[in-house]
Amino acid sequence: MDILYAQIQADLRSNDALRQTGALLQALQQSAAGRDISILAKSAVEEIVASPASAVCKKLAFDLIRSSRLTADLWDTVLSGIRSDLHFPDPDVTAAAISILAALPSHALSKLITDSNAEISGCFDSQSDNLRFSITETLGSILARDDMVTLCENNVNLLDKVSNWWVRIGGNMLDKSDAVSKVAFESVGRLFQEFDSKRMSRLAGDKLVDSENSLAIRSNWVSSMVDFVWKRRNALISRSLVLPVETFRTTVFPLVFSVKAVASGSVEVIRKLSKAGTGSGVNGSVVDSNAERLVGVSDVVTHLAPFLVSSLDPALIFEVGINMLYLADVPGGKPEWASQSIIAILTLWDRQEFSSARESIVRAVVTNLHLLDLHMQVSLFKKLLLMVRNLRAESDRMHALACICRTALCVDLFAKESVRRGQKPLAGTDIASLFEDARIRDDLNSARSKSLFREELVASLVESCFQLSLPLPEQKSSGMESRVIGALAYGTGYGALNWTEPALEVVEVCRPCVKWDCDGRTYAVDCYLKLLVRLCHIYDTRGGVKTIKDGASQDQILNETRLQNLQRELVKDLREVNTPRIHARLIWAIAEHINLEGLDPLLADDPDDPLNIIISNIHKVLFNVDSPANTSSRLQDVQAVLLSSQRLGSRHLRAGQLLSKELEEFRTNGLADSVNKHQCRLILQRIKYVQNHPDSRWTGVSEARGDYPFSHHKLTVQFYEAAAAQDRKLEGLVHRAILELWRPDPSELTILLTKGIDSPLLKLQPTAHTLTGSSDPCYVEAYHLADSGHGRITLHLKVLNLTELELDRVDIRVGLSGGLYFMDGSTQAVRQLRNLVSQDPVLSSVTLGVSHFERCALWVQVLYYPFYGRGAINDGDYAEEDQQIMKQKRSSRPELGEPVILRCQPYKIPLTELLLPHKISPVEFFRLWPSLPAVVEYTGTYIYEGSGFKATAAQQYGSSPFLGGLKSLSSKPFHKVCSHIIRTVAGFQLCYAAKTWYGGFLGMMIFGASEMSRNVDLGDETTTMICKFVVRASDASITKEIEADLQGWLDDLADGGVEYMPEDEVKEAAAERLRISLERIALFKAAQPPPKTPKSDDEEEEEKEDDENKNENENDGVKKEPKEDGKKTKGTLSKLTAEEVEHMALQTAVLQEWHVLCKERSSTVN
Repeated sequence: MDILYAQIQADLRSNDALRQTGALLQALQQSAAGRDISILAKSAVEEIVASPASAVCKKLAFDLIRSSRLTADLWDTVLSGIRSDLHFPDPDVTAAAISILAALPSHALSKLITDSNAEISGCFDSQSDNLRFSITETLGSILARDDMVTLCENNVNLLDKVSNWWVRIGGNMLDKSDAVSKVAFESVGRLFQEFDSKRMSRLAGDKLVDSENSLAIRSNWVSSMVDFVWKRRNALISRSLVLPVETFRTTVFPLVFSVKAVASGSVEVIRKLSKAGTGSGVNGSVVDSNAERLVGVSDVVTHLAPFLVSSLDPALIFEVGINMLYLADVPGGKPEWASQSIIAILTLWDRQEFSSARESIVRAVVTNLHLLDLHMQVSLFKKLLLMVRNLRAESDRMHALACICRTALCVDLFAKESVRRGQKPLAGTDIASLFEDARIRDDLNSARSKSLFREELVASLVESCFQLSLPLPEQKSSGMESRVIGALAYGTGYGALNWTEPALEVVEVCRPCVKWDCDGRTYAVDCYLKLLVRLCHIYDTRGGVKTIKDGASQDQILNETRLQNLQRELVKDLREVNTPRIHARLIWAIAEHINLEGLDPLLADDPDDPLNIIISNIHKVLFNVDSPANTSSRLQDVQAVLLSSQRLGSRHLRAGQLLSKELEEFRTNGLADSVNKHQCRLILQRIKYVQNHPDSRWTGVSEARGDYPFSHHKLTVQFYEAAAAQDRKLEGLVHRAILELWRPDPSELTILLTKGIDSPLLKLQPTAHTLTGSSDPCYVEAYHLADSGHGRITLHLKVLNLTELELDRVDIRVGLSGGLYFMDGSTQAVRQLRNLVSQDPVLSSVTLGVSHFERCALWVQVLYYPFYGRGAINDGDYAEEDQQIMKQKRSSRPELGEPVILRCQPYKIPLTELLLPHKISPVEFFRLWPSLPAVVEYTGTYIYEGSGFKATAAQQYGSSPFLGGLKSLSSKPFHKVCSHIIRTVAGFQLCYAAKTWYGGFLGMMIFGASEMSRNVDLGDETTTMICKFVVRASDASITKEIEADLQGWLDDLADGGVEYMPEDEVKEAAAERLRISLERIALFKAAQPPPKTPKSDDEEEEEKEDDENKNENENDGVKKEPKEDGKKTKGTLSKLTAEEVEHMALQTAVLQEWHVLCKERSSTVN
């Protein structure tokens, strides 16, 4: 290998272009094989990049540089080579030099662009197509990135140049060369995409904190490009038609984005944003009339439509179809535009072409269903259900199902409302017809099918009905969602309960789900029963079908009759239920709401009578011993059935008689434990009382509330259950998909316009930490940005030369400790900064990966060379003719001289940076809490402002002053699960949940108790909050890191607001407080008066003793209680025990707080 490398190096040093080309190709082969070619890259840089060479050699040398790692010195050589190549007479060599700009490190790029901007601008005017192509492609990929936006934000001159370059790139869309035109379209499309997604910036590893200026800069560029495309749209359409058909695809998105932005008015939004930051605005272009906008849109649609029919390239059909759908919902858009596109995209599905984009095809169709007319929506429905069923990815399937279910409700509501308004009914629009596909029907009716799809379908339908029952979200701007919300509002506009009509159909269609055997999973059936109970409660099925005399409308009578019939069908289905857990829940849902008065008394002995069926099934649940523990929860089932029995027996005489027999039999049976026996005795007494006093039924029966008290969540942590885990997973997927669709987060642009400068998207720059001392010659400050998605942290440094000299060279070395590593595997990073002018700040950054959850720090050293370039070779002893000496002189670099080394303070990365908030319900949190194996407990204290009553009771309802030390926790990456605050005694409990970047779970509980220490003589009063922190984690390594430096962890959490208190000090403080209180009691006892004193004095002493006890109880809190058990007998002076005194004191404090709050509320109202 050494021989091969030596041969390659020799060839690189030769002046023969052919040999150099061969050597570079060989070096690239070695690189592709994964071998270390850093020595070859060094030779390539010195012999080819830094010297004149052919364009092909330059291009290959730059490819070699991309595939290897260079030192900072070699990057300097590359930069000087690029600068000289920009002046090279051969445009191909310049094109090669321009192409490497995209691969330059961010810190080197800014200087080069600033220095060589005239040469770069000149490339746009070159006669060479190759050079124009290269400059358009390279700048198009660089200028859209975050790091360029940051550079422009800090440099106004650069901003003007970059804005001009965007204008030039836009002009190149009309270039005579097809290749240049294509790449210009691509570049503009990339700028538009970056405005929404920032995908390229993420790939390049940049992390931009969106400030108002950076957003304004990007908006400025986007709006100027949108204006350019809109004004020149006809020319651009003509130019795109002349391009080769395989490159036509790149021209579609920029045209469509710009036309849509103008037609929908979003360009106005973008202009406002750019004006907000720059003050001057982009260009006050005249707003076009609506007619002109519509003509512009229809021109683009006319231009694109033929490609849907005539093109043979599936990718082109898909691109055109997606973009036409994007245009179809502009104001004035036509349903035909959407239907043409959807038909073309579905044809791709049918032809099995473009199968790699199956998910994208379905997503495109279901997301735009609402743009089609009603007939087409109905005709597509069955096909869509089949397509969705075949999707592999769960999240795609859920999103598609949520769209389909929402569309079904829309279609049903819209059609019903149209009929009400006198239009002709449209066949197949009701929900039963939409889901009547044979395969779906078989799936729903089959008890033992293993398909998960049917559970997803039922859950999505039911959850969509619940969303429909909530108020519809307000629609601020006309967008894709406005038509859906319009259709729903049209259907539910007349009555708040109009949503119950499609919900009733959903309940009828999904009825067979109660018979399913789902291997223990119950989520879908629980959802179904929850909706059923809600509808029964709304229509009050207990009271039977209302009549017209009662004021019921025809629709209401029809709906109530359908619901009563459905209940009777469900009673019959009780015999066929296959899941024991569902058996008891279905009994509860029916028994709670069935109309017992409407039963025929003549059929009392008929085994098919609904009441007889319910009671026989109650018997079955009570005496069921066959079901294994993992399929039934006997404790819960028996409880549910006993509660149902009590309510059922209290409502109806015959039911009470039959149930009394069953309960007596169950009481005497060995299956009933002692709790069940007592419960049965109580229920029997209630039923008996109700039978004897029929007018006092309230003792045993309560109103139906419409809630469903069961859940698929298990509150046990001892056993892992696969079915429960699957249920939780399905619930998470369904909820996320439904909420994303029905309650979508507003877009960034909407937030920025409504909230403006207070928008959460405009983050403040992180606070910078100074790493150097006050008298150091260089000032260094740093801040970091974390990217949890890629597990990276970027350190941003600002270096300021405080000396009066110009420092020619400064090296910054960054070392690591903890779980950090550099992307290139090196042990330290070096940044070489040149020509630091006095008092002129220079920015630099380093990106690192984080391998695991561990406390990390970065160690920065600054080396600066005050004598750089002063030394020279002494050539007095050598003859001028000596060629070797001449060559050495020419190639000699300026000497570095002795560096001055400046060691900075370590930059510590807070442990909290490696956490992410984990949203979790309180139930799930407390279910998980006991099972977390690793625990660490510690105590912290802080002093808060406020004294006396104001220190405990918050003056406003929202904020509590005694939480002051923990206020910075709200900005940390923790999800606040729940909180419990006792204002009267200034105590609290807070629960937080988080996950590490690597999946470990971390739960934290904070218990706080306030203590007041008074010094009455001096008149001062401080209030101390003692907090007990309990942290539990899924892995011992997490708690080990926290335990290693508890004060550091508290600083990370509270930004220095809480001080760690060792356990010994906690115990000492408690003992001291106990001692003081005992001394006070002894003093009072010593000063006790003689027994025969007047009564009034006695009362005064009692009051004093009460006050003292109250103070002691307030001061000593919980910690005093265990040690004072012996002292809780009756005192000699007081007629009250300590517990009674404490209770009275607490009562007084609560009443006092209540009066103060009431006063404040009345004063604010007035």
